[in-house]
Amino acid sequence: MKKIIIALSALLAISALATSIQATDGTPKEEQLLSWPVKGKAAGEDIIYRPQEYIGRELNFGDLYIGAAFGDTIIAPADGTVISYGILIKTSINSMSTVGCRAESPTLDAFLEDARKPENSYSVPKKYVTGYVSIRIDDGSTINIIGIEGDKEYKTGMKIRRGEYLGTAGYAYKEIEKSHIRLSISTRKGTVSDPMAPFGLTSTFIAPEKLVIPETLTREKALEDFDILIGSIEELFPSVYDVVTPGQLAAFDSTMRVRIGSSDKISYQDFYDIAWRTVAFIHDSHLNMLTPDPRFESYRTFYAPHIMFGKFGDSLTVTYVQEGYENMTGKCIVSVDGIPADSYIRSIEELITGYDTGNESIRDFYMAYNWNLMYGHKIFEPRTTVLEFSDGEKFTDEWVPSTKIRKVTPSMTKKGVQYYEKREKYKDTPYVFEALNDSTAYFGLSTFVLDETQTETLADSLGKYFSYLYMIIDLRNNSGGHVEIERKLLTWFLNGPSRETDSYSYVNKTGGFKYLKYSMNYDTSQIIFPDAVKDENGEGYFVTGEITSNDRIMPDSLLNYKGKLYVLTDETSISAASAFPATLVRNHRAVTVGRETASGYHFMTALKFAQIRLPNSYIMINIPLVKEVFDTAVTPRTPAGRGLMPDYPVPLSYEELYTAGNDIVLDEALRLISEGKYLGEDHFAFLDKEPRNRTWMYVVLCCIAVIITAAAISRRKRK
Repeated sequence: MKKIIIALSALLAISALATSIQATDGTPKEEQLLSWPVKGKAAGEDIIYRPQEYIGRELNFGDLYIGAAFGDTIIAPADGTVISYGILIKTSINSMSTVGCRAESPTLDAFLEDARKPENSYSVPKKYVTGYVSIRIDDGSTINIIGIEGDKEYKTGMKIRRGEYLGTAGYAYKEIEKSHIRLSISTRKGTVSDPMAPFGLTSTFIAPEKLVIPETLTREKALEDFDILIGSIEELFPSVYDVVTPGQLAAFDSTMRVRIGSSDKISYQDFYDIAWRTVAFIHDSHLNMLTPDPRFESYRTFYAPHIMFGKFGDSLTVTYVQEGYENMTGKCIVSVDGIPADSYIRSIEELITGYDTGNESIRDFYMAYNWNLMYGHKIFEPRTTVLEFSDGEKFTDEWVPSTKIRKVTPSMTKKGVQYYEKREKYKDTPYVFEALNDSTAYFGLSTFVLDETQTETLADSLGKYFSYLYMIIDLRNNSGGHVEIERKLLTWFLNGPSRETDSYSYVNKTGGFKYLKYSMNYDTSQIIFPDAVKDENGEGYFVTGEITSNDRIMPDSLLNYKGKLYVLTDETSISAASAFPATLVRNHRAVTVGRETASGYHFMTALKFAQIRLPNSYIMINIPLVKEVFDTAVTPRTPAGRGLMPDYPVPLSYEELYTAGNDIVLDEALRLISEGKYLGEDHFAFLDKEPRNRTWMYVVLCCIAVIITAAAISRRKRK
């Protein structure tokens, strides 16, 4: 009988909140430097995330995430001894769980084959069920590498030489789509150490005890941070005056300064709220706060009303109720604490971030779904609210602590509600297919971040459905991805060369941004856009080269769908998931069903980002640097300042968010197919006959967008 080797992995997680950390004493001598773990690459090459950068909304305290092509050779950075190896999954930036598995040989590939068996289920896609190895080096510290595969046989206690093959690059963390490894270093005491200086790199690592979040800020320090926040956005964010006018920004700036200057000190929470309101005022789908709201990080209890509500259409509607108030569900509220519903809605809109110019779908979703937002997030102290209903009834609601909340109806778990449960089909795969009937195929895609193997597999699978007369492409719950993948997929669905548009990318400067002094991922000396060309009619630069690709898209001669396309979109269709259907619509190739996409149709601001940390409060903001203009044509089909609007709208309803066990948007698409409803008027045909004039058209677009945004403000914002 062959010997069965059981790999019982040891936990590698080292708390990012460690309180005892030794600072690096200068740069190591050259002979003491570690070797870069990706074979053939120079130290510092292809770093994806450094310490103190955010991965999504999670702060990466002390790890290096290093990009590598899938299968690239990973080598030992130094001589040492293997102290642990096995299989694990990272469930968050600071936590992981090990996987026990059986194999006939002690290789990571063998363990992975067992761990990734179809019958095994994990909370992450199986490519993130990955290998790791820990090597103790001569100075007593330990190098931990996660995200490796390979056929090397391991055993604890074996000696490893610098440059020796450890395995091949795989995937370490579920929030990073491209192949990569995660490298961390711990001291002999087991505390987190600097992972950059030992390679001779300028380090962003900060020992946690050195970064103390202040409880209060002096007036001077708060004003300094606010100056940097406003200045950074103005200098770095090229779309700021597409969202607000200079006058509006100046008025907002003045109001906030008065608030900050009203006393000698300001609490950290109050200053955080001012920063949040700033990002909400200058809103964009890719401009966001990276630092979490401290209220939601430190609370032990919260308070809840007996009646909760959301916005549907122009009305406030009761959504959740505690036990005993079921008869209130669905009732229309006309005032909250004496404030008329329309005025109350405008006050809440001022708190919402993460949407482009005049986009409404994101705001509608947040206000329909998030009950504590509808109470201004003021849920951490006892309070009483007075609600007036459309039938004249008034209700005084005395809130109760979270420990005394009675059964809530409908259930907050959302179990059985298709709006949420449809996401589960992407748990282990980024795309799904289904034959809905003899003539209609369904293709769901959750991301445009696909590697070459995935794209090839997708092409093979998709081609099997190209004989169907109708295809429904579902781009809901899709957060976007790579332009290259978006364009590749378009070649499979466009039936002719794509129409020309006045598309381009734009930045404020090529480099030398003074506010990058406060950036965690750039510095003031960097020329970020070396190929940018000066705009002779403006103050910015047109970006050329790899950042933008304005050439026409040609249909694939071998793989091309000829049937009728129905694309499902809504508030969860972001970035590339907005641009993809936009191109199909622009070419009169598909209809969209559902709701407005989350990202703007005419432009979005994305691609490259600066992570700015304010020096006194340590609050971090993510600022996009590149304005991507997709189209300058404002038509009845593509109004200025909005996302891609649907051809066939399905308004967000209480039923869809709270009770429906069926997919309401998909059902509508099937109804349209059954009734033969498809393409309508081609709103872009006249543009093919007119000479292109980018400057004039763009000026018109900007003017309309600013007018729309100004109206919205006076009432109350890829990849």
